[in-house]
Amino acid sequence: MRRRSTLTTYAALAIADAALAAGGNKRTRRLTKPAVMPMLAAAAVAGQEKPDETRNLVLAGLGMSWAGDVALLGEGQGPFAAGLVSFLTAHFCYLAALAKKRRGGIRKWPALAATYVVAWCVLNALLWPKTGKLRAPVVVYGSALAAMALAALDTGDAKVAAGGALFMVSDSILALRTFEAADIPNGDALVMLTYTAAQALLADGMLS
Repeated sequence: MRRRSTLTTYAALAIADAALAAGGNKRTRRLTKPAVMPMLAAAAVAGQEKPDETRNLVLAGLGMSWAGDVALLGEGQGPFAAGLVSFLTAHFCYLAALAKKRRGGIRKWPALAATYVVAWCVLNALLWPKTGKLRAPVVVYGSALAAMALAALDTGDAKVAAGGALFMVSDSILALRTFEAADIPNGDALVMLTYTAAQALLADGMLS
């Protein structure tokens, strides 16, 4: 019951923050956005009776995601770079956790895996002329993101795979908007909705 109520609060916070993002309310988002990942972490703790390595890795990933969320409340290349490093670390934590759950999902869904690779290529082609001094870090981050999504797919678990795919969608929208490589209406809200859904699916799937 406690876990369910915590997840409900998480969903409410996520929707509220997405609505604030859609309305461009940056001031109030300084309160809502930093509260989202800690609420999901609380739900993860409530759902696990005994700590284990997977839970610790997931919690570390959520913690680094929180740091990235806070960094991206700022504007300019500095906060973006800090967010990039934080989320890169989060993906390494998730990759380590997902490695324990490999079940041959890529062999089961090879066409979907190929789609991720094509999406990575297209995204980098669009961002390459726009990213300037951040070009190399963006390519490294995009590679880690795609690797995490493929690792999630390789679990063979539909929930975890969906989380990896949504994370890739969310960060792709964020990057395209940040570097003005594409005009995506309501992009900030879409980023938060897909991102918070991705985090919930990944955490719940890896800890179930």
